[in-house]
Amino acid sequence: MLKWLEYFFRKKKVPKEKEEVAIVEQNPFLPHFRWILEQILEKYGISYGDIRPLLLDRDTEPESMLSEDDVALVLEQISEDLNFLRIATERPVYFSYYIEKMYEENGLVVQLESKKDFSMEGINLVLDMEQKSKLHRECIKEQIHYIPIYKKPWNQAENLDISVPIGYNTVIVKGM
Repeated sequence: MLKWLEYFFRKKKVPKEKEEVAIVEQNPFLPHFRWILEQILEKYGISYGDIRPLLLDRDTEPESMLSEDDVALVLEQISEDLNFLRIATERPVYFSYYIEKMYEENGLVVQLESKKDFSMEGINLVLDMEQKSKLHRECIKEQIHYIPIYKKPWNQAENLDISVPIGYNTVIVKGM
């Protein structure tokens, strides 16, 4: 009888290749993304004005039309002081207001590209907002900092520090 119960309550092991594709539904640190990004850049010795980010737009539909889009939350935080921004998306109409606003307020010309054939030329930071697709291995290069927002979990480290995955590495930033 005991062996029978053990069979049903045994934890299933997830193969290593599936761990990487696990979907993280929410990233609780997104409201503080600019602050976290500034700490990451400081650790790598890069000034904020020197980043040339590519934002990979989400690959899932929002739960409802009334819910806040995490992409908008990130863009709102990082836009100030940027000198360059490229967005790879399949929904260009969604970004039309943002692009116009950035040009009027900051003089920032935002480049829009299709997610099917985006360019990595001139990029030194990738912000991957996709949830279900695999890691974009072509984005993980030595001179490019790849930050998967959902594909790898961001954890609370010791003393309230935050463990942020950057490509194949992990960076610990100060807690809030």
